[in-house]
Amino acid sequence: MNTILTSLGFTIKDWLIVITASILVMCILEIRRLKKSIVQQVHSRLIPQLILELVFDEEKDDKGLYLKNESFFLAKDIRVEDLELTLDDSGFKKSLILKFENIDFLKPKEGIKLKFGVFDRGHFLREVTEKIIPHLLTITFKVKVCYSNIENLNFCSEFVRKGGKFTTGKIEFVQ
Repeated sequence: MNTILTSLGFTIKDWLIVITASILVMCILEIRRLKKSIVQQVHSRLIPQLILELVFDEEKDDKGLYLKNESFFLAKDIRVEDLELTLDDSGFKKSLILKFENIDFLKPKEGIKLKFGVFDRGHFLREVTEKIIPHLLTITFKVKVCYSNIENLNFCSEFVRKGGKFTTGKIEFVQ
């Protein structure tokens, strides 16, 4: 056995050093992986949980797209990305863009009605903006909302409207 270990010119002491160094490198790599996992867990606990809701109540004249913060964390610098829609009204397809106003912050357990404008090829359509909510009830679309928390960690959530309700598609941590 001794001759096999020393046949490459290494003594038993050299082999022990190589094995110890290899174990040390593997431990350092595992520690880095675990540290990264802990940081991700801490970040995931600090994510404000936003939900999107489409309200259409003719009796109360309460129509609109609402963003609510269902968490215990402040959401700030909220930006809803432009939404491209294709509406099919009596066989005529029309492509429109909804441009949303930014929101400075949303306190925990608070909701706000999103303000937006409807545009067609760069032209603002005031009448369509006021009447588009009923058309949104039946179509499928995705809304992307980017925001940050109190520690300035940035997140983007994707909401999918399908089958009459919104679901959260994914939440990403953005560096």
